[in-house]
Amino acid sequence: MSAEQRAREFFDAYGRGDFDAVRGALDPELVSYVTNAEGGADVVSGRDQYMERLPDLHAAGGSIGVTQVLGVDDRWVLAMVEIRAERDGRALHNHAGFLLELSNKGIARMWMVDALPEYSAEFWS
Repeated sequence: MSAEQRAREFFDAYGRGDFDAVRGALDPELVSYVTNAEGGADVVSGRDQYMERLPDLHAAGGSIGVTQVLGVDDRWVLAMVEIRAERDGRALHNHAGFLLELSNKGIARMWMVDALPEYSAEFWS
């Protein structure tokens, strides 16, 4: 399976609310840089810690669309996603970029850049 396909499967699983498939796409030793409300990045170490932090998009009636995937090589992928969700009378419409490094065990490193980090953090809080 190509790097682009592996990235798409990860985002598609998240959109379906299939957390078993999301977990299965991640290397157990994942290191992730997740955008925080201030526009910086929080370092999240390990698959379990990442899964604990991941909001349930599906439960919020949300969707994620992969707008672009660019495979740099068989190990690196750059992806852009569009996220929509509604909850508690609030709506979220945002975009994020992801740089993924893939290993034979799954996504080993992930950098996330949220287009509107404060807006997203407020929505999920």
